[in-house]
Amino acid sequence: MEEADLTRTDPQGLSERVLTEILRTPALKELVILLMKDIDADTAPGLIKTALWGEAGVSLSLLGAIPDMANWLLELLLETGRQLNGLPEPLLRDFLVQVGSGIDQARLLQFPEVYGRLLKRLLSWDDGALMASAVNSALTGADRLTSGLDDNREETAKAIAVSLDEFDTATAGKVLNRFLALGNAVRRSRRVPPGTRLRSLLSEVEAGELFSMLGGLLKNCAVAGWILLSGRLRSLKGKE
Repeated sequence: MEEADLTRTDPQGLSERVLTEILRTPALKELVILLMKDIDADTAPGLIKTALWGEAGVSLSLLGAIPDMANWLLELLLETGRQLNGLPEPLLRDFLVQVGSGIDQARLLQFPEVYGRLLKRLLSWDDGALMASAVNSALTGADRLTSGLDDNREETAKAIAVSLDEFDTATAGKVLNRFLALGNAVRRSRRVPPGTRLRSLLSEVEAGELFSMLGGLLKNCAVAGWILLSGRLRSLKGKE
């Protein structure tokens, strides 16, 4: 194996240069393949615990690198999308179906509970400024993400239309019917009439607070409608 100068500065990152050398070395390449074959979701918790708390120096460095790791992960996902865009449509469709069907739904359902608890703890430290900052950052990202829709609106609309036309409505109907049947079974199994529970709920709601909220919502809707109508009238006058 040719010796590589891993300390030099170039457009390649250190991780990329190391991976390049690993893939050029047959023994190390086989080790990578074995590790990939051994990927198991059940081993992920132990890996994270070891990475975070196994050695103090590494743990502190890892925690400090989390922002860079998040950006790295975003760019990883972006480049994966760019590479997938080069695949033929049949191969891409089969690949996405395989990925979607292989996702563990039970683990996916744990996300709201785990990260909901984390969000609750974060918000308890702050009076809402942290949440506002996160929402504003998300909106900025969404604005940048959707800015290209203005230039490719027709192409995007056609792609979405094709997706809707090919949507498996029969399977979706079966899934919906199962949820409806489950809901009806729950309703029939209830021992306490829903009206009783509803009265208990509404008895704790202050009418003044409820009507104040509804009045505020109606006022905001009226203001938004007036702004839209005024803008429309101005644009019509400008065309005359």
